Amino acid sequence: MYVIDGDGSIVKTIHKSKGAVAKLLNVQDRIITNHIDKWIKGGINGHYIFSYELDTIELEKFLEISRLRKFNNNRVWAYNASTLELISDSFSSMQKAADYFKVDYRSILNHLDTDLATLKGGKSVLLFSNELSKPEKYLLLNNIKKAVNETVSVWVYKSVNNKFILLNYNKPTFSSKLEATKELKMSAKTISRYLDTHKEYKGLYFYSVALEIN
Repeated sequence: MYVIDGDGSIVKTIHKSKGAVAKLLNVQDRIITNHIDKWIKGGINGHYIFSYELDTIELEKFLEISRLRKFNNNRVWAYNASTLELISDSFSSMQKAADYFKVDYRSILNHLDTDLATLKGGKSVLLFSNELSKPEKYLLLNNIKKAVNETVSVWVYKSVNNKFILLNYNKPTFSSKLEATKELKMSAKTISRYLDTHKEYKGLYFYSVALEIN
């Protein structure tokens, strides 16, 4: 029998019979029979019962189902990863957020509350199940990390008379960091270090989303 503990870890227990499980969960034997080896939504009060030990892939599925059940009806707050300004209003569910960014709900689930900036709908965003306070925003602005294995477009600006000028009009200056490294003759590590930090490097500023400039 499997259940998710309060800290998010999987707890596995082994029982001698279906009757023992029924007694433990305070349900009738037929309820156990109906649920055993089935992925019925919610299980029995969050408990999923199997006649065999789950493998790694099945454990990942179990975690996803449990997390989805926990978070799907929760509100989702999406923030611009560069400014931490709220994108739209909060979404009433993960599915609503997924529809807005035109991605699968699993993508929202996998990045929720991770403090990792990720690309959603062409925007670099941070996703949370609660609204951020001002102190939380301040800490995040100085510690934002990018989700790995994502191709990030790079907008490159220079400052002219205290105004940001985009090097390539309203399009991404480079379609990826790799392209930027070749054209600018600097390392990907350097670009990553300055990306979305609002700090200048050799007269240039690097962003993963276009700045809103009046």
